[in-house]
Formats: sequence, C-alpha cells, structure tokens
Amino acid sequence: SVNLVTNPFKLSPAINFESIFGFQEYGNKNSSPLLSTKKFNISINSGLIGGEYLFYSKLGKIQSTGYRDNSWIDLNSYFIGGIRLDKNMTTRFHIFGGPISDGLVYTGLPKFVNKNKNLRLQNLSYWEVDSTGTSYNYYSQRRKQEIENFSQPHYELMNDWKITPELTLANTFFYYTGDGFFDYDASWADTSMLRIGYNYGISALQNPTNALVRAFVGNRQGGWLPRLEIDHNNGSLTLGAEFRFHRSVHWGKIQFAENLPANIDPDYHFYEYHGEKDILSFYLHELYKPSNDISVIGDIQFVRNRYVINNEKFIGNDFSISYFFANPRIGINYNINTEWNSYLSLGYTTREPRLRNLYAAEDSYFGAKPQFKADTTGGVIKYDFTSPLAKPEKLLDIELGVGYNTQIAKLGANIFWMEFSDELVKNGQVDIFGQPVTGNAGRSRHIGLEVEGSWQFLQQATLSGNLSYSQNQLIRYMVIENSLSTSLNGNPIAGFPDLLANLRLSYKIGNLTSSVTAKYVGPFYTDNFKNEENKNDPYTIFNAGFLYKVSDFFGMELLLRGEVRNIFNRLYFMSGEGNSFFPAAERNYILGISSTF
Repeated sequence: SVNLVTNPFKLSPAINFESIFGFQEYGNKNSSPLLSTKKFNISINSGLIGGEYLFYSKLGKIQSTGYRDNSWIDLNSYFIGGIRLDKNMTTRFHIFGGPISDGLVYTGLPKFVNKNKNLRLQNLSYWEVDSTGTSYNYYSQRRKQEIENFSQPHYELMNDWKITPELTLANTFFYYTGDGFFDYDASWADTSMLRIGYNYGISALQNPTNALVRAFVGNRQGGWLPRLEIDHNNGSLTLGAEFRFHRSVHWGKIQFAENLPANIDPDYHFYEYHGEKDILSFYLHELYKPSNDISVIGDIQFVRNRYVINNEKFIGNDFSISYFFANPRIGINYNINTEWNSYLSLGYTTREPRLRNLYAAEDSYFGAKPQFKADTTGGVIKYDFTSPLAKPEKLLDIELGVGYNTQIAKLGANIFWMEFSDELVKNGQVDIFGQPVTGNAGRSRHIGLEVEGSWQFLQQATLSGNLSYSQNQLIRYMVIENSLSTSLNGNPIAGFPDLLANLRLSYKIGNLTSSVTAKYVGPFYTDNFKNEENKNDPYTIFNAGFLYKVSDFFGMELLLRGEVRNIFNRLYFMSGEGNSFFPAAERNYILGISSTF
C-alpha cells in the first residue's frame, strides 16, 4: 500500500508559470520534424490570509501530436484547494480533475518493422504477416475517428485533529464522477453482433457496414478514510479503515454505420449493464521500538470486496460475488551503528481478480462469456455465479536488506522472495482493445536482488544508480487450448526482464546542474510459452539534461530546462504482448522555462 501526502500550500504568496516544448526529429506526418509537444502550467498560492487560511490553484494543459500515427493527446488539468489552520486542527478541501481526449493507438506491431522508420509509425487495427515474418500479408489502418474522451472530477475534504499530544484523528471524505467514451472500429460486426434484426424489434434488410461503435462508461464513487494515531511508550499504533463505494453504467451504441435500418434509434444501446464494487477494509499498524536501535513493525488488514453486475440488457448475466481477506505483515529494522542498518520483512497478502477476469460484459456482443462454472445439461448453459473460474492471487513475500549511509555515499541492497499461488499472469494474447489476457498460474515465483546507491565526489559531482536482477518463473502452470494440455512449468513469466539497471552522473557548478543518464532493460519474453520469436530484445538508452536557475531576474526566479532523450537514436521496442510490439520514440528534445514571483 502507498500513502502519498502532498502539500502545495505555501505561507508566502507566489505565482508560477511553466512552459515546456518538445521536438522530435522523426515521427508521424503531423509532427516531424516540427514541434510535437506543448505543456503549459500556471499556479497561484495565496499565502497566509488572516493567520488562518491558505488557498492554491493550478491550471495545466499538454498537447502532443504523438510519435505513431493518430497518437495525438490533449490533456487538461485543474486543481483548486483551500486549508484552514486552527490550533489543534487543519481542514482542507480539494477539487481537481484532468479532462482528456486522444487518438486511439493500442495495437502493437510485428517485430520486423522495428528498423523501418516509416513502418514503425503505423497505427493499425489489424495485421497479419507472411510465412517469412518479414512483410505483411494483410493489414488495415486505424480510422482517424477512433478517439477517446474522458473527464473525472474529484472532490475531497480532509481533516486532521490533534485531540491530545498522544492522540490524532484524521478523516478523508471523497467523491468523484467519471464520464467518458471511446469510439472504435467495428466494421467486422454484423447485425446479430450489433443486436439488430427482428429478434430485437428492428427490421434490417442487410448488414450495416463500416460501423463505428461508441463505448460509454459513467462512474460514481465515494468513500470515507478514517485514521486514528495513538502515540504510546516506545511506539505508536494506527487504526484505520477504508469505505469505498463504486457504481457505474456501461453501454455501447452505433456511432456511425452505412446501411443502417431507417427506423433505428440513434441512441439504441446494443449492450448495457450496471457495475458495482464495494471495498470495506480495516487495519492496525504498530510501530514499536524496544530500544533506540531496533524498530518492529506489525500490520494486519481485514478486507471485504464485492463485485456486482446487474441490469444486463438482453442477456441478464447478473451476479454478486464477495471476497474476504486477512493480510498480515511483520518487519524488523536494526541500526547496527550510525552508518549501517539491516531489516527483515515477512508479509502475506491476497488480492481478488479484476472484474474482466470474471466477465467482460462489454464484450458480450461478440461472444464474451461469464467465467464461472457452468452446467450445460440439455444444451442450455446455466452459470453457477458462486463459483468463478478465476481465483484470488495469494502472495508470501520475504525480504532481507541492508543499508549504508554517510555524507558522501549511500548504498542499499535488498533480497526478495515472492512466492505466488494463483498469480494472474499474461499469456501473450490480447483482446480486441489491446488488453492482455490473463489466467491463474497454480504456483509462480519471483526472486531477486535489488541494489541502489549514490556517491558524491569532487564536491560537485554525484554518481547514482540502481540495479535489479531477478528470476521470474512459472512453477506450476497448465494451459488448455483446443482440448490439448500444455505444461509451462519452469518457463519464465511474460513481461519480466531478468536485469534492469539505471545509472546517472550529475554535475553542479553554481546555478547549473547537468546530468547524463543510462537505462538498460534486459530481454524478456512476451508470452509464457518461451517462444523465441515473441521476445523483446534488450536495449540501452542514454539521455542528457540540464537545469539552470536564475535567482533574481527582474524580481522573478527563473528555471531553464533542457533535455535530449535517446541521444544515440536507438530504434527499439519498449514492450510487447505475444507477437505484437510497441515502438519507442526516436531522439527527441525538451526545452522549458518556469518563472516564480
């Protein structure tokens, strides 16, 4: 779990402007070689008003033509917040959101396109390669009308009350709405898929063609996060809870098609359903220090999560299923001396499957079925909605680490052993929306070593980096396809490189800070079958950047920024799913300036 605490409020009034521009040498025809990305921010801090109030607001916008064809984005953001400061209490409210629109680009490309600067820019909806694997047998371009649009404003109220020197009560109340859609090509769908015809009360003399479907989702979610912190002799105890309630409506309609029946309702929903998810969680967290050199941490969390699908149009696959978990963790840290420390952590956690692992209801019109045990007696399918096929993931995690810390050097090393039962792993296939298809592996294992450190030398120079070496292995996993069983025992898990490394050299002289970074990602398979053709090749990328600070420029503080990314213009794939790979951008540049006054 992650608890991220931010505080943009400042005691002194301030206004900050930021502008960043991105350029790329080679990209889609709408950008290359011109300006491809623009980012603008303005933020205002009121400073302390009347000794009690602080206000902060921020507006931002990012626009980019993208690297691949039709991969443009238009991202907007806003934040408005206020805080009241009392003697033993602070109260904050936040309103923020990020309306977005973008061109859809979620399909990977065949491996042979990587070295071709034109073909790697393609945004295809479907493709097939010939028997040699070096050229296309068939492909179709994604339509420009395939777009996405979404907005999710958040509303938060937070209160921290110092009841006594030893007792603090914190409460967060939140609510958000989220409405949006994406339009995608459905030229492959016929009348039965789009639920048009006499069976649905719509006369249709022929199949619609060139269809474009709009998939809509409307979300409503609210909740309460209380937390009580109790300081006691040699430690502190935290009691907390999470109450979160999510409701949604999903539907699809024909946004455009040729040869539609004349009498069809333009707002006809050929699929529709309502979704729910409730999260109820309680936890205890104890930090106990039996001595100045030893800290013991203990956690226990109790969770009840519930999925619901109801009011499904046409099919009626309604169900409600609940999960109950208890997740304990214990750890100990020992400060050996002022420079060295060591720690040991042991934790067990369980997590429910995603809803799509149970039923991808939005895909029902082209054949998606509920993933539950079924009785087919008499040729009629009856699902047992108390018995899902996807099981919760269970993880036993053991970690042992050591740290070294001085004024000029820092070093940390961590050994981990993660033993999974029923881990949901990718099988290398994707659905029509590019999402990985996952399934439970009976047993799987992730073990490895993580090292990070930094060294300051010559007073102005710092060398820092991190390295992770791991083995990610299927211990027991049987795949059944077309009634044939295949054992994948011992195979590496898709999507996990054995070796990751980052190195950064920075140098500061006066107000100028410059740096060079190197990033290495080792090879990894993109399916679990250890297919050498479905393997992402290793890559090393170098970047460089600078920051220059002007402390007093006509009463303003200026910060100038520049970056060169992918200095040596390496052509590589960032990732892949099965036989589809996703190309990374070529060499590109960032120039930016921010001013504060």
